[in-house]
Amino acid sequence: MQDTGAIAPEVAEAEFNRFCVANELDVDESAMDREDRKGFTQTKRKIILAMLSGSLIINDDGMPEYTPQRSKNKTPVIFREPTGAAMMAMDRSKKDEDVRKMFGTLGEMTGTDSKIFSLMHVRDLQVLLALATLFLA
Repeated sequence: MQDTGAIAPEVAEAEFNRFCVANELDVDESAMDREDRKGFTQTKRKIILAMLSGSLIINDDGMPEYTPQRSKNKTPVIFREPTGAAMMAMDRSKKDEDVRKMFGTLGEMTGTDSKIFSLMHVRDLQVLLALATLFLA
């Protein structure tokens, strides 16, 4: 685990793999069609880049901890293993409120008030959404 600062690319790759194994995420690219593989590659790239910058670490439990870089609030957002409540958070919003649904889901997955996400810069949110995507895939 890297506590502060940037890490080497091979360390970031190893940490990404440790995160996936610890959370039993299905990231077998050979089982993905072209579209899924493209989406996975983009998601993985966002996560690896955040690790390379030092803004994202994988803690001792294998869970991601992201410290916002561009937003005023620098409190780390720590993911925990999603439960059914994360999925149910999507039901709390109207059919066409996709962003509200995702923020509610992120809130459940991190134990964070979903309002925090509305105040974040998009580049910080992109990392959080990439992580959520892997958990929900």
